[in-house]
Amino acid sequence: MDIMAHSLWSLVLLPGKPTIAKVALGIAPDVVVFALSLSKQAIKGKMQPGFKTRTKMMNWYHRKENKWVLNLYKYTHSLVIWTAVILPIFLYFYFVRNIIPWFLLAAPIHILMDIPTHDNNSFPVQFLTPFSKVRINGMHWSKPLIFIGNYVLIIAVFYFRLFVIRK
Repeated sequence: MDIMAHSLWSLVLLPGKPTIAKVALGIAPDVVVFALSLSKQAIKGKMQPGFKTRTKMMNWYHRKENKWVLNLYKYTHSLVIWTAVILPIFLYFYFVRNIIPWFLLAAPIHILMDIPTHDNNSFPVQFLTPFSKVRINGMHWSKPLIFIGNYVLIIAVFYFRLFVIRK
């Protein structure tokens, strides 16, 4: 799923006011990987190539010098890893500060949405890393039906929260 959609889903699904924390954690699984990749290219004085097809993009990431991106992606899109990171923070907020830190759920929501919207040919989501390599061959988010449907659903949920729940 694209980064804008992840941002918007974090804002419309999680209770409370819109916050930077919701957006930041909602895009974190992708930003960590791709910001590092772009930074590495910039330090080398190179631009990341423009890819005309997903196949060419994945071929580039499968090169020996770029394969680390695919490996890191497995970890940033792991529900196991995010649970290990989030659970202690969640427990602190909940038991010590008596607050439910909904924003912490933005990253797991990102991963849950990526599972069915990534296929095995383009950054498949191994959501149980490091315990399992299991992944689901979904419909890629860039297909028009998925892409447009995704934004229609975001608008519908936003409308529901704004006009139906608030009444």
